[in-house]
Amino acid sequence: MPDVTPHLGLPLIAAGQAQKHVTHNEALAQLDALVQLACLDKDLAAPPANPAEGDRYLVLANAPTGAWTGLAGQVVRFTDGVWVGTVPTAGWRAYLVDEKALYAFDGQVWTSVSAGASDRLGVNASADATNRLTVKSNAALFTWDDATPGTGDMRITLNKKTSQRDAGFVLQTGYASRALFGLFGGDDVMLKTSADGATFVTALTAASATGVVTFDAAPRAPTPSAADNSTRLATTAYVDRAVSAASPQPSGRTVVADANATLSASDRTVAMTALTAARTLTLPSASAFPPGTALTIVDESGACSAVRTISVARAGTDTINGLASATLATAFGFLSLLSNGRDRWTVSNRAAIQNRATFTHVTATNLNQSVAAAFDRIRFSRIDNDVGGNWDSANNWYVVPRAGIYQVTGSIRVGDGTAAGSQYGISVHTAEEDNSAFLWSAVGPSPSTRSSYAYARMIAMAGGERLRMFSYADSKVTIIAAVLQICLVAEAA
Repeated sequence: MPDVTPHLGLPLIAAGQAQKHVTHNEALAQLDALVQLACLDKDLAAPPANPAEGDRYLVLANAPTGAWTGLAGQVVRFTDGVWVGTVPTAGWRAYLVDEKALYAFDGQVWTSVSAGASDRLGVNASADATNRLTVKSNAALFTWDDATPGTGDMRITLNKKTSQRDAGFVLQTGYASRALFGLFGGDDVMLKTSADGATFVTALTAASATGVVTFDAAPRAPTPSAADNSTRLATTAYVDRAVSAASPQPSGRTVVADANATLSASDRTVAMTALTAARTLTLPSASAFPPGTALTIVDESGACSAVRTISVARAGTDTINGLASATLATAFGFLSLLSNGRDRWTVSNRAAIQNRATFTHVTATNLNQSVAAAFDRIRFSRIDNDVGGNWDSANNWYVVPRAGIYQVTGSIRVGDGTAAGSQYGISVHTAEEDNSAFLWSAVGPSPSTRSSYAYARMIAMAGGERLRMFSYADSKVTIIAAVLQICLVAEAA
C-alpha cells in the first residue's frame, strides 16, 4: 500500500502506526494549502521578507534563491516558520490574487484561463502590459450574436481620447510596420504606407468635415507635348488641349477665381477655384448655346456656403427653371444646365443641398407670458440648435437665410385664467396678424385647465424674411411653455 495519495500526495496512516494524529494533521494542513488554491504571486524569485502563516506562492523562476532554493516549479506554502513545496500535476488550477486571474497547469506551464474581467488575455500566446489582448492564430472571426440574441449587427470600435491621438490599424510584415489605416493625429481618415517601418507616406486622406478624398501621393506627371502618343500619364492640361484641338469652338474648362464673370457660348465646364465672397456668373444667351449640351458650373474652392454663394444669372429675358437665377450654396457643389436653343435654361443636375445650417430649434419653459386681446409674439428663452445663426434673440424671430420651401413646426402649452373659457389661437408668420395660417382653438372653461396646441405648416420664403411665433386670446390666457422648429426642406431653383 502506498504511503501517500496519488493526486495531492496526502500522507496515509499506516496500520498500527503510533502518533496517528501527526500524520492526520499533516494531511489536513496539506489539504488546507491545496484545496481552493489561491496564490499571492507567481513572479517572485525569492521569498517575501515577512510572510504570514499559510501564505502561498507559485515559484515559476528557474533558479529561485533563499529559502525557495530547490523549489522551482512548485506550489509553496509558509507553515510553522518554514517554506514547504508541493509539485503540481496536470489539471491543477490556482487563482493569482495580485493579477485577479485564474491559471491552469498543463503538466509543463501555468496558463491564464480567466473569464470575465481581466487586465490581459492571451490566446495561444502570452499577453503583456502593452499588448493586453494577444491572439496567435491563422484567422480570427467576429460574428453577430445569435445566442442572446443580438440585433444582427457586428461593429468593432476603436476609441481615442482626443483628436490629437491615434486610433487605427497597423499592418506589419515580420513585426515591421508597412501600412497604417485610421485616424492619426486628427479626425481625417488616412492611409499611410512605409517601406522601412520608420518613414511613412500619406497615400490618401478623407476629410472628416466634407468627406472629400484627396490622393496625397498621386503622381505629378509632366504635360506631354502636342501629338505626343507615348505611354506617359496624360494630365488634365493635356486632355483639355486635346479636346480643344479636336473641337476648337468649345473650351473644356474655364477657370474663374473669386470674381464675377459672364460666360460664353463656348464654355462647357466653369470652375470657381477661389471664393471669399458671394459671386455671380451670368449665362450666355440660351439661343447662342447648343441645345442638349450641358453647361456645368462647379465650386472647386470648397468655400461655397449659404453666405459665400455662387449665383447663376440669366442673360436678358431668358429663364432658369422659370426663374431669373439659380444659386449654389454647397461646398464642392455643382449645377448642370441645358439650353432649349431659344430662351430657356433647365437645371438637369445639381449637388444635394446641405440644409443643416438652416435648422433652428428654440424653446421656452416656465414662461408665464400673458396674452389678452392682442397678437403677442412668443418670447423664447433658450436656443437648443441654431448652427446657422438664423435666430435673432433680441427680436424673437427667425431670419430666413435663403429662398426656398420651409417646414415650420411648434407647440404651445397654455393655462386658462378665466372661468368662462377663451378663444385662443397661434401662428408662425412674417407679421403678427390674423391670416389663413392662424390656428384658432378654445381654452377652458376651468381656471385650472392646461392645454397644448401643435402647429405645423410649410411655407415658401424669400431670403431675409422674418418668421415669428405669436398668439391671440379673447381674454387673458397664460402661455406656460413653447417650442419652435424651422428648417429649409426645398431650395428655390
